[in-house]
Amino acid sequence: MKIIHGIVSADEFSLPPHISEKLASLPASWKKANANVPCTVYAANEAAAADRVVTLTHGKGEKAGRLRWSAVARARHNRDKSGSAEPALDLLEKYLDKGKNLSSTQASRWAGEYPLTVLEDAMKRLAARLGQKSGPEVAKAYPKLTNRSGFEELMLDIGLNNIKFKDVRAENFGDKYGLSAPQQPAQTSAGGQGSTANTNSGSAGSATGGTEPHSGTGSGGAGSSAGTAKKGSNAHPSHDPRAVSVLVRKFQPKGAGRAKLATLLEELKQLDVVKTPHAFCFVLRSMFEVSAKAYCADHASAGGPKAIESNGNDRKLISVLKDVVSHLTNTRQNLAMVRELQGAIAELANPDSVLSVTSMNQLIHNPRYVISGTNVCNLFANVFPLLEEMNK
Repeated sequence: MKIIHGIVSADEFSLPPHISEKLASLPASWKKANANVPCTVYAANEAAAADRVVTLTHGKGEKAGRLRWSAVARARHNRDKSGSAEPALDLLEKYLDKGKNLSSTQASRWAGEYPLTVLEDAMKRLAARLGQKSGPEVAKAYPKLTNRSGFEELMLDIGLNNIKFKDVRAENFGDKYGLSAPQQPAQTSAGGQGSTANTNSGSAGSATGGTEPHSGTGSGGAGSSAGTAKKGSNAHPSHDPRAVSVLVRKFQPKGAGRAKLATLLEELKQLDVVKTPHAFCFVLRSMFEVSAKAYCADHASAGGPKAIESNGNDRKLISVLKDVVSHLTNTRQNLAMVRELQGAIAELANPDSVLSVTSMNQLIHNPRYVISGTNVCNLFANVFPLLEEMNK
């Protein structure tokens, strides 16, 4: 209703085309007839009774309720009206305000619909790994957490429904986000000298005057860096789909005219590049097209590249991308940017490459052309820098 009456702009939301068409076709008479929305007004001294009605109708999801609220709505009602502690909701609201890896569209949607119970379970199970005593302490400490970036990646995946209860309850599920279990205190040796007992040959050699352990490669001897290595997410080889997932999750497009791009990105995050490589490439091809047009629009007033021919037709995507790279590199004068984007434009322009514009077009038009997810994984890191640079 707010969109229909112009109270908020439809550009702030990723409305499906068929919805936008229906809204645009509404006659003025309908808008006038629906300018007012019926509601129940109660006096301040009736607040307690009104709240009981709201709770029965929505808040608890009971059989008597007419409309089931989301977990976020129930938690917010319990906290704000009943004074109940809702640490998962507190954490979510902080994340939506201060999180560094989510879009404004995601923040708007998750303010009303988010798997809070999954987040609550994850908070309890990861508290010690985050340097806290309990789940509620995690909510209080955020954003000043150990490995904040890893935990925010987890929260993003929960919001995208990539993480569910079965994943949270799996052993060492936090490892993929760099949230490893805390080290156990070392045991004292049988000799009572205060030295730590180790089972690796490096520590044994050190204790007996033998070969000095190799620094950084042993599993616990003197001078070994094991257990105190720099924390962070594990690196993955280029053929590993997790390497693709890391790049996609960290991608945060910015700028006007990119609402559709943000929607496509959310869909891309939910696709398994190995199981659904064709769908992945369909969306990726669309993201390059939308990004190129948005970039051209950004720089149109300054004589930047053009996405449209003089006759009003779209230019070929690869031609536009080449012009975009030329603009980004200042006609190859910016050598640092040339090095950054050389691989991307070479891959996209090479018709024999799986991730070239030609090949991605063939996926749509050629009934016999198919690809494998492994090939996409191997080449994705080559083309990604251009997608990123067009949306900074």
